[in-house]
Amino acid sequence: MNIRNILISGLGAMALTACNDFLDVEAPSKQTVDAVFGSSQEVNSALNGVYAKVMVNDAFGNALYNTVMLNSDVDFTANSNENAQSNTPRRFDVTSSGSAVSKLWTALYDGVESANEFIYNLENSPIYSKESNISTVVDEFGNETQVSTPVVNEYTQMIGEAKMMRAMFYHELLSYWGDVPFTLKPTSVTGDFAPAIVDRQTISDALIADLREAAEYMYSDKNISDAPERISKEAVYAMIARLALQAGGYSLSHDANDTKGYYMKRPDNYKDYYQVALDYTDKIIADGGHSLTKTFPAVFTDECSYIANTGDDVIWEIPYGKNDTGNWGYYQGPTCTSSSGETSYSAWGETSGSVRTTAFYMYDFEDGDVRRDYTCGLWYYSATGLPTLRYDYAMHNNKWSKLWSSSAQGKESTGSTGINFAYIRYADVLLMNAEAANELDDPDKAKEDLRTVRERAFRNSANTDAITKYDGVESKDELLDAILDERKFEFAGENMRWKDLVRNNKYSETIYWTFLKYYSVGAEGAGWSDYYEEINEATGKDYSSILPNNIYAIYVKNPGDGSLFVNNTLPVLYIIDPYGKAEDPTATTVDKYIANNQLPYTALTAKDITGSETDAAKLAWTTAKVFSSSWGSDSGIKAQCLYSFYGYIRGGIRDGEIDLVYGAEDVRTIDPFNINVNELPAVRYLLPLPNEALQRGGYTQYYGY
Repeated sequence: MNIRNILISGLGAMALTACNDFLDVEAPSKQTVDAVFGSSQEVNSALNGVYAKVMVNDAFGNALYNTVMLNSDVDFTANSNENAQSNTPRRFDVTSSGSAVSKLWTALYDGVESANEFIYNLENSPIYSKESNISTVVDEFGNETQVSTPVVNEYTQMIGEAKMMRAMFYHELLSYWGDVPFTLKPTSVTGDFAPAIVDRQTISDALIADLREAAEYMYSDKNISDAPERISKEAVYAMIARLALQAGGYSLSHDANDTKGYYMKRPDNYKDYYQVALDYTDKIIADGGHSLTKTFPAVFTDECSYIANTGDDVIWEIPYGKNDTGNWGYYQGPTCTSSSGETSYSAWGETSGSVRTTAFYMYDFEDGDVRRDYTCGLWYYSATGLPTLRYDYAMHNNKWSKLWSSSAQGKESTGSTGINFAYIRYADVLLMNAEAANELDDPDKAKEDLRTVRERAFRNSANTDAITKYDGVESKDELLDAILDERKFEFAGENMRWKDLVRNNKYSETIYWTFLKYYSVGAEGAGWSDYYEEINEATGKDYSSILPNNIYAIYVKNPGDGSLFVNNTLPVLYIIDPYGKAEDPTATTVDKYIANNQLPYTALTAKDITGSETDAAKLAWTTAKVFSSSWGSDSGIKAQCLYSFYGYIRGGIRDGEIDLVYGAEDVRTIDPFNINVNELPAVRYLLPLPNEALQRGGYTQYYGY
């Protein structure tokens, strides 16, 4: 089945599990269940109802990759509010009454209930069967062994898909809340609308065991006609590994009798989980069904043009419906301002471009890394259709955008772009394999995985030495840092960075130095302090020299070959050396610059682009200040540099004080020139239980909320 095309037919099945509150559902009648779970077509429709729960905006359709994608050194949303708020989880500043908390909680448990209902009813229907073939294997010594081989059929396949989606919902619940209410049965069976909170390790163990069994009764994506839009055995293998790394890593914990305290902890048997992650990523790699053959940009631009590729990087992508679900192409990519008139981008409609990276992210890449030039966006479209430099507190993340699509959605379009999201990628499998192998003392395997990922990133680069950069690393800690850096460059905007840092107990340190980068630039602009030396020593990079003062650009005609822009129609802003300190070209007229063969593209005027007589016809440079005094002035450091990590670290506008949050009611002023990063407090990244869950379940609220 093509899920995207027939999803609407599955929405009717959602009535079986519709709920408005935490596990508050009306049990379907036996007649309804028998009717839905009596034929292949109806079961397919019911399964689509579970897929639909993944796609809703309060879960994977928007919130998890926008509203609650927590700030880090990669994903970032600037915030200038100097006071505590109740609904800004990105900056660790949220309360039980925050709508972001309650909506995400409800959507995830709505998904759990939908999956539980589907699994229970199908497993107890007369059309379902799960069988194994028994065969005899004789070894070289004549010893006989009975071998059981699972028999895959369409219903065991669908059970596996539903169990995978259930695990996805629980994975996010574990990520954002830690210990949570847990059940694998629908409320129509248990009658319990507020199940007990269960320890995260117990939940992880149950989910991993559940998926390990289900995966063997599923089809490989080689045998699924609509892969990668449908969940396969390989996707479930990868989900097992993701759950195992989460379970084996660090997480924010608390003592049963201390509702305000918290600390980072990993289980004593953490290596057992890393072994599971290694085993299941090994299975995918050994099978050879996936590769990184397509270029990094093509992975995402193909999704933007509704092209689903099999056998390459994407193992499973969430299949949104065009003009129906999925806000990827609206929130990521450059902003397109709405205009009442006709502009060069009118046919593509409006985009927000609000899902961004830190202003420093692009400077962490090595020269020649295609991921840098594709992901990091320095411009947007104005209301008149002009490509315009944007260099403020955050950069556009250009992975997904409806502007990259070969088919326009129309001038009035906004969100619900239908652009799929690559939830499971082979690059993730390789880097999970590397992380597990390194932890289990197999550095050669980890380095091989790194080389595979880096080969794609530097495939057409002169910097070929970068591919084997880590071959000589001997330290286990250094190799882990290299693996995490590779994940940093691969997964911007995919809501992985803060989770990667948490499970390796590096989140606090990373947030501290990211804040100090913003603070130091603002302080320099204010003219009263300089923290660059501290940052340079901590990061090993001389930020005071690599951050350029200006960037320079010219309007150019789209070459139509994808070299500057994946859409072959829209005009382009050609930026001269955005990553270094380019010589100021503005002393030379644009005409002379072009005559000297210094511009490889056809220059345009603003009038060429807009057609307006009011726009200048003369070729001209466009420039932007980078990390300038705009981040700080005589009035002090700008608030965006001070409060974007409010719930963990924040600063004073004029007094030079920096405060760290050591607990819910313990805020201490610190000296950044005299701090031991190994003694930093834990980031309170976990969300509070929402009020409705507290009232219904009688649960205890921890972490000082």
